[in-house]
Amino acid sequence: MTAEQSAGAGIALRTHGLPPDEIMPLSLRRLRERSPVALPPEPAASVALRMAYAAGDPDLLRDVVAPVGAVQAAQRALQQGVAVVCDVAMVAAGVRSVVERHGSRVFCAQDVAGAPLSDHHISAATRDAAATSTRTARGLLNLATHWDGAVLVIGNAPTALLALLDALADGAPLPAAIVATPCGLVAAAEAKELLAGTAPAPFITVRGSRGGSAVAAAAVNACALL
Repeated sequence: MTAEQSAGAGIALRTHGLPPDEIMPLSLRRLRERSPVALPPEPAASVALRMAYAAGDPDLLRDVVAPVGAVQAAQRALQQGVAVVCDVAMVAAGVRSVVERHGSRVFCAQDVAGAPLSDHHISAATRDAAATSTRTARGLLNLATHWDGAVLVIGNAPTALLALLDALADGAPLPAAIVATPCGLVAAAEAKELLAGTAPAPFITVRGSRGGSAVAAAAVNACALL
């Protein structure tokens, strides 16, 4: 076993580690070099790269949907300190320290999942469907009073995205932008395709089954820091 392959006495860190301020620039440079597709114009390219960085997967760039207009809409809203409504605590934790710099308040659907279902511009049929769905779907509907002009972030629960789309079709308050990257093998791809086909607001997503909370948080933070 060579020294490069072994560990101990600091060998692993000296061989493979980098100072913290070098890791992100090098990662983004490698992602640009290894991107399997042409990157979109800025600022969308920076957001797409941060999403792929969070996933550790250059191939994710094939499926990232981050239109310039959607990135700019999220950027404007976040810099104005609008509410940020998240599906799960992991997403909320991932964005809070960044978006709160601009005065945004972060709301999490999991925190209100046990409350009676909101009827704020949401049809009885949608509420009935949510009643037998996930806690995250119900919690997101309970935050509908905060959706108007907000940035909605769904990184984990496809059912939350489906409930959001149903509620928006009912006439619920319209967000400034939607970041939706739920991952999974049940309803995730379908929910995101439905978003792409019917969304009444600018959106950022990842087609297919990939995505996740870290990818969603990375997209929001990139927009906030642009």
